[in-house]
Amino acid sequence: MNRKQLVEREKSLGRIAGIIGIAGVLMTLVPPIAGLGSDFNKLAQDAYADRLVAFDAARDDLLLSQIIQAVGLLLFAAPLTFLFRAAADRSDQVRRALIGLCVIGPVCLAVSLILYFVAYDNVASSFIDNFGAGTDANEAAKDALTGESAYSIFGGLQIAGLLALVVAVVYTSLQAMRVGLLTRFVGTLGMALGAGFVFIGPLSLAIFVLVVSPLIAGFWPGPRPPAWDTGEAIPWPKAGETPPQEPEQLADPDEFEDEDGDGLPDAAPERPARRDNKKKRKRKQRG
Repeated sequence: MNRKQLVEREKSLGRIAGIIGIAGVLMTLVPPIAGLGSDFNKLAQDAYADRLVAFDAARDDLLLSQIIQAVGLLLFAAPLTFLFRAAADRSDQVRRALIGLCVIGPVCLAVSLILYFVAYDNVASSFIDNFGAGTDANEAAKDALTGESAYSIFGGLQIAGLLALVVAVVYTSLQAMRVGLLTRFVGTLGMALGAGFVFIGPLSLAIFVLVVSPLIAGFWPGPRPPAWDTGEAIPWPKAGETPPQEPEQLADPDEFEDEDGDGLPDAAPERPARRDNKKKRKRKQRG
């Protein structure tokens, strides 16, 4: 595939990947904005008994919330994978095997959200019937929940998905910046958001996707970095350097005389100096 074909393919696929990424961001924001399961989510993580009671009361809302957020996380894989591949197509230094992390991370986190719901759903009803909420029942609630196999699998998948996405976002942002697909500001922001995913959670990933998706889809309000249009790596200049200028287009040789075929107008023939002409005239007069 030549560079022209690469650019054309990226224009069509990039628009799709960008739209999917924006849709994923909207889906992850719907549950908190709509307040789905807010009574459950505002409780402390170590309040196991109270959380089981709140879960039982908001079961349907929590199921809808987990499904929407899981689908949103899965959609994040599209723009992240597209940006990774675009960087790999412009540089042999990119380790193509790491592209799998762009998919494994969202998949692991999406499945962990569903398993989280399943674990609570398996424990909530029986716990309430036998113990109810309260401080004395909190230890029993913890033992019942952590002893559930779905909860143990949820924890493992959550850690795996978290680590995979941190590496994927940081590495993709770094390589995309090196080949010129991202500016230094956006690339640095992507690496910071990738590392911040450990502390901020899905919101960090949503911000990164929201910034990158319009860029790869061609909806960017300003001009995109030139590496997108050339299909080649054009590293972004460092601080104090000027961006590389495009070569000037040669003029049409039909508009001027171009006997040497260099695409530039031929130099005008030199005219004899006026002083030489005056000397010739004086010589004629004396003669």
